Amino acid sequence: MNRLKELLHRTLFKKNKEAGLGVITGVFLPNILQMIGVILFMRLSWILGHIGIWKMGAIITLSSTLLLITSLSITSIVTNMKIGGGGTYYIISRSLGIEFGSAIGILLCISQITSIALCSSGFALSFHEVLPQIPLKFLEFGTLVFLLLISYFSTNAAVKAQLLIFMILGVSVASVFLGGGHYIPDSIQPISSEPSLSFWLGFAMFFPATTGIEAGMSLSGDLRKPSRALPIGTIASVIVAYLLYLSMAIFFSKNVSPELLRSHPLIIQHLSKYGFLVVLGIWGATLSSALGGIMGAPRILQTVAADKVLPKFLAKGYGPTNQPRAATLIVFVLASFLTLCTDINQIIPILTMACLISYGLQNFLAFFEELIQNPSWRPSFKTPWPISLIGTCGCFIAMLMINPGFSFLVIGIVVLICMWSSRKKVAGNWDDLRYSLFSFLAHKAIEKLNSLGANPKSWRPHILAILNPENSQDDFINFANDINQKKGFLTFCSSIDIADPSKSSLSNLEKILRKKINQPHGFVHPYSFNDPVYELHHIVRNYGLGPLKPNTILLSYHQICSQNTEIGKLLLETYRQSKNTIILKTSGTTKEEKPIKQINLWWGGREKGNFELSLALSRIMQTGSGWHRSKINLKVIVKDEKEKEAAFKQFLKYKERIRIHNLEFFPIIDPEGRFFLNLLKHSQDADITYVGLRRPELLESSSDYSMYCNNIFEKTKEVNNIAFILTGEQMKFEKIFI
Repeated sequence: MNRLKELLHRTLFKKNKEAGLGVITGVFLPNILQMIGVILFMRLSWILGHIGIWKMGAIITLSSTLLLITSLSITSIVTNMKIGGGGTYYIISRSLGIEFGSAIGILLCISQITSIALCSSGFALSFHEVLPQIPLKFLEFGTLVFLLLISYFSTNAAVKAQLLIFMILGVSVASVFLGGGHYIPDSIQPISSEPSLSFWLGFAMFFPATTGIEAGMSLSGDLRKPSRALPIGTIASVIVAYLLYLSMAIFFSKNVSPELLRSHPLIIQHLSKYGFLVVLGIWGATLSSALGGIMGAPRILQTVAADKVLPKFLAKGYGPTNQPRAATLIVFVLASFLTLCTDINQIIPILTMACLISYGLQNFLAFFEELIQNPSWRPSFKTPWPISLIGTCGCFIAMLMINPGFSFLVIGIVVLICMWSSRKKVAGNWDDLRYSLFSFLAHKAIEKLNSLGANPKSWRPHILAILNPENSQDDFINFANDINQKKGFLTFCSSIDIADPSKSSLSNLEKILRKKINQPHGFVHPYSFNDPVYELHHIVRNYGLGPLKPNTILLSYHQICSQNTEIGKLLLETYRQSKNTIILKTSGTTKEEKPIKQINLWWGGREKGNFELSLALSRIMQTGSGWHRSKINLKVIVKDEKEKEAAFKQFLKYKERIRIHNLEFFPIIDPEGRFFLNLLKHSQDADITYVGLRRPELLESSSDYSMYCNNIFEKTKEVNNIAFILTGEQMKFEKIFI
């Protein structure tokens, strides 16, 4: 007998070489003590009296099923990763990122602090009925101090206290089952007939009884083997709590009338064989829930602070178990404020909402990992993804059923905390699931795009901008951003000479490019070359993935001239691959920033596709912060007043149809039709001028087309900030504006 007692003591309390808590002390007891609480003793019978045993059984089964599914999902997660301190916060932050993790961690901490305040007040109120001469506020504060002293100095002492409370609860429950309806005195009679509860209102009032698995999760940093203790302890606590609540409901329905159950929420005290044991049970339930909160909340704060989201002093621990004393004091102060100074009844639904959000996210993690089957997903215990998906949907549906207003409130709080934590730019040393999540979604999206044909209504500029890293090209970079405005993919591409050992490596070039373009979320693509002309053709021909290939190539006029690139060959290459080409020539001097910018579009009357593409790019520029008040000036050369008047009438119809603001029309009368002379004369005030290049002829050689392009460049050499457009996409761009 002594040997058995010694073995039990060693199993529960004694530290071995791997210091920490076990399955029973670290998970099962905290969970079950949170579940067996005030609802069991004070609300179960009252709800049962309103809705009856069949609906009550359905509510208990539905709540426990949702919790069991979450437990299975958690089991899959924790058997696939090393669990640190913080419980749910640790799992979510290491899976969905620090933003979601910190939001859920802070919410759970708030919910546990509120639970501490509620349970402390409940204990003090029941104790006040026994000793009414002691002030209620004094009892509340004394209860908090008592809980603080237990949890502040020793987790082991708190665990031993929880074991004692569990024994008291066990005796209290046994006393109820030993009793019966004949123990109820005749003086206890139904008071009045109250309106019955609906099923979902009864579910809303009961569900907090099943939100207890967070207690064991929050102690994950104190467990010897979290990946073993958490699944075993969590599932066991859910099953035990379900059997207890269901059997208690059946016992009530057989021994007490519904009218009496509705009239007396504390009928359990009169039903019990030893009523004083029920009072002890209520005290034990409130104290255990409060103790679980005051043990769990500081450890969540400690872990969040260790990840540099909260102040650093909260992360400091003491002793071999890394006691979070600073965090415990903060929790104590906040709980004292809520208990003594605030009416917290209005924020009680947030307790359930915070747990449901965390349950839903953990179910989603297990569902998504099992669905995409990453090589890193190798849990010892696998939960089928449809089960986890049901848990995900069930949690969020339950939130809406319980209280839609608080559901949106808590979701809004989560979003705000995510935005706040993302601004802190915490650099975690862990790998989360976000990359896999977006890779999976991108893969599915690309597969879908591959089966769909491009159309003008959904056209977006996917730009490949060829950049020279050795020259300052701020105007080029700014123009690329102006015509993209995050409407499509924008990739800056640049090269290094691998024959020159003094050149930077490709990885260093990528860093240089990112710093130059100042786009942390943009795309850069460095490449090496032996032959610059060949490599430029190669990157234009092959860059991209499936349907997500660049549809527009942006080139610098000065770069082309400096590298002696055969422009005709490159333009023919991009045109035959159905890609648009833009050649940008800028003055290279800093221009005075104007409040209203001018965009000139010249149309020679032949290449309609060039004009429509230029108009689409101009409209995109108007959506940018520096161009939103800009004017788009359509300029065309006419022979006389009659042709000018006809052109104006056509423009008015066109303007009404395309609905682009700040669009003006400037027909220029020149009987001789001198396009380039007028271009030079009427484009000096423009911030950017679009001019189209003619399409290559069917059998035109690259040298002939180069000669044509060089002739155009020569005739416009005195025009600054000009973009030459050649449309290669086989698309009717005019349909963009229909």
